[in-house]
Amino acid sequence: MKIDDVRRTAYSMPLTNPSFPPGPYRFFNREYFIITYRTDPEALRAVVPEPLEVTEPIVKSACLTQPASATIPKPAR
Repeated sequence: MKIDDVRRTAYSMPLTNPSFPPGPYRFFNREYFIITYRTDPEALRAVVPEPLEVTEPIVKSACLTQPASATIPKPAR
């Protein structure tokens, strides 16, 4: 498989056996709460694994409730 094939077809992991179908997706009755805060840059670098790099010391934490969601089937060709 070539990198262009991956870029063209990748939307979920694992690439050859995705855990969910391709979109589009529709979500309803969804609640979310996202907390964004600045933290100590050195403390963040200590827990971020390689090869990832910290560019800004910003952390986000999200709490979601998704009781109902659906995939919209692709039209037949």
